[in-house]
Amino acid sequence: MTQIEPKQIDALAAEVSRLYASLEDAGRGTLEALRETDPTIVEELIATFESEDKAARWLISRTIGFGGRSAVDLLAQGDREQVMLALGHLRYGFCA
Repeated sequence: MTQIEPKQIDALAAEVSRLYASLEDAGRGTLEALRETDPTIVEELIATFESEDKAARWLISRTIGFGGRSAVDLLAQGDREQVMLALGHLRYGFCA
């Protein structure tokens, strides 16, 4: 087994931090773009998560419920209905 040196771990940790920050920026950018193209979904996101940061994070997070894809992946494929359905389930529960 090859041993990783502390400098390598520090460099990897710094890169991971940079990637997470970039991903969060992308989530906020997506939320802002949706304000222009689909304000209703933004209203639902914020009502569901009660925070723009949490809403933006959920938009870009891959989930099992979406088959390992993110909500923004589904929106990009035109599957708005599945995203709205998921938001309804999160906000109101799974009962019809």
